[in-house]
Amino acid sequence: MLDFLISPAERYDLIVDFSRVPMGTKVKLTNYPGTQAHFPGCGPEIADIMQFEVTKPLSAGGDRTTPPEKLRLQAVAPIKPKPHTRRREWVVYQHELYRTMTFNAVPYMEPSQDFIKEGSTEIWEYINPNHDAHPMHVHLVNFQVLNRQPIDAAAYQKDYDKWIYGGRKPKDHPVLANYFTGPPIPPDPDETLSYKDTVKAPAQMVTRIIIQEFIPPKHDIASIPNSGAELPATYIHHCHLLEHEDDDLMRPWTIVGRDGDHHDSGHRGGGHGH
Repeated sequence: MLDFLISPAERYDLIVDFSRVPMGTKVKLTNYPGTQAHFPGCGPEIADIMQFEVTKPLSAGGDRTTPPEKLRLQAVAPIKPKPHTRRREWVVYQHELYRTMTFNAVPYMEPSQDFIKEGSTEIWEYINPNHDAHPMHVHLVNFQVLNRQPIDAAAYQKDYDKWIYGGRKPKDHPVLANYFTGPPIPPDPDETLSYKDTVKAPAQMVTRIIIQEFIPPKHDIASIPNSGAELPATYIHHCHLLEHEDDDLMRPWTIVGRDGDHHDSGHRGGGHGH
């Protein structure tokens, strides 16, 4: 039996070899609880996903596909952060259990507070002091997973609450480095040197991703006149659990010109689609 952990909105390319499976065999793809990460949802658990039934032998000439061990996939170069690379923190904030979850304790409909220069590179840190994992999905860009690091979640949540209710004074903002309880953990093997748009943010950890370039498509899309983005262009990121993104765990962010100007309010952005 082969098993792997996949969160909502993640995609995998899997090669399954049925050539040695006896005729009449049924192979079932199942979903089962009790995994190392909890992705809570309100709907029913669906165990059976897909079933394959082996009913035909290999066609004449046998298997002409390349064996998986001989596949040579295109190499992906790691995105290397530099000392001045901008870091941006996104705290999965939930003041009380079963209450609204937000990024940085700001509701989705509040105006964008994060302005990113076109073409820049950034490291985003998803700080999750909760007890559940969250699949974080970023629109427009692909990214690489840098690492994850455990934190003292209870202490961080307590001090973050104090900062929120104390008026969000910059000088009192909790310093993430003060809450680490262990060294950074490398990406999982299926994340290493790959581009993603959704990442698992486990409970009581900070998950770091790096985005190489923020470049909106300014050209016409699908030959539709004036469909390209204009700066400033606003996109979003969110938890890909439907109940959570509908519960405000979603925020806009805005790409601005290289000079940092973001005063033009009449702009077209990325919206909610891809």
